[in-house]
Amino acid sequence: MAAGSRREAMAEEDTERLSPGAHLRNEFQRIGLDQIAVSKATGVSRQSINNIINNRQAISRTMAGKLGRLTGHSSDYWLSAHFPKSGRTIAKPEQPDRPIGPLVNHQIIAAHRQGLIGIDPFAAQHVRTASIDLTLHGTVNTVDGEIRAIKRGKGFLLKPGQAIMASTHERLELPLDYLGRVAIIGSLASLGIIASHAVQIEPGYRGAVAFCLLNCGGSACRLRAYEPVINLEISRLALAAAGSSKDMTT
Repeated sequence: MAAGSRREAMAEEDTERLSPGAHLRNEFQRIGLDQIAVSKATGVSRQSINNIINNRQAISRTMAGKLGRLTGHSSDYWLSAHFPKSGRTIAKPEQPDRPIGPLVNHQIIAAHRQGLIGIDPFAAQHVRTASIDLTLHGTVNTVDGEIRAIKRGKGFLLKPGQAIMASTHERLELPLDYLGRVAIIGSLASLGIIASHAVQIEPGYRGAVAFCLLNCGGSACRLRAYEPVINLEISRLALAAAGSSKDMTT
């Protein structure tokens, strides 16, 4: 092919595709986020976001993971060199590893590995058939305001009728098309331990999961840091929620 023809072909190809920054701008519009909201949701400065969408800064692998959790795509998706000019997301057929509805064990592991959901630290041994166990943080708060560290020693003895405020050791990051639901693990429920918490973990949530534990059983129960305490079910929604993520559950 002659040099002139090659240049014409390349120019025509460029008119049929978008840069990662231009495509990212379209994605922000699609899910209803501005640069300020994206900065808050990803923990990246607004200037960096602006540089990326204006093609002054490349999307790093770390940033690709953050964008994946925000938009519902994998981190590899955002490492693509170009995207369709139409501004539409690259067509991806629905596959068994990303259905709408609750994820099962191998899907949870794959979603975490691909950067679609964030669970830090992630322990594969805590993954169940269709959920994952989250562990108790190293400190708990008693109802009278006392902060108790339970990282070492004998843990915390939750007596009958006693309640404590606690949170998970793990921090979550959910994209805008995923939500979570939690419940007390079966071994604690069988002892009469009740967990009071939000109805669900909202799409776009970032942070640990807070809850209250109440001992309604007849015997004291010893709680230890970094041992499973609540169970998390993760579901994919049909569409991404509009608006910015919040560091809170509702």
